[in-house]
Amino acid sequence: MKVTKLVVGILMIILSVFIFFESSAAGFVNVLENKGNTSGSAGIILSIGYLAVGIVYIATRNKTNLGGDIISAVILGLFGFIGLSNSDNVYQDLIVWIILGFIIGFGFLIWHIIVNKLNSKKISQQNIHRNNLQNNSSLPTRAQYRSNHRSH
Repeated sequence: MKVTKLVVGILMIILSVFIFFESSAAGFVNVLENKGNTSGSAGIILSIGYLAVGIVYIATRNKTNLGGDIISAVILGLFGFIGLSNSDNVYQDLIVWIILGFIIGFGFLIWHIIVNKLNSKKISQQNIHRNNLQNNSSLPTRAQYRSNHRSH
């Protein structure tokens, strides 16, 4: 998961730059058309969200708690809803970036929750096995039991 978070964090930062320039071009078209469209501005806001999430993923790649994933899901969800409310016909790619952000943000959160639950079950099973071994270590082996209970 560490390498995946690092790679996705770097890709999110690269995508944020791409989304920023694409949104700037859409904003320029919005100004030229003078129709009051806001999709370019919404794209710039979404690119800031992608940048923030990329930094969070890189910063929290070694952590096992859910803090970074929760923050990332909230940021991408919030910025995605802002983008959805301001999207229009000028910048159609904005919907693609919003959906990708939802998939990445909530996908990582769900994946991390599942991995943590599986790891906690594995650790608890290992502890039960270890406790059983420690409790049974005082019992005699089969050979010791037979030698102690032989009838002469």
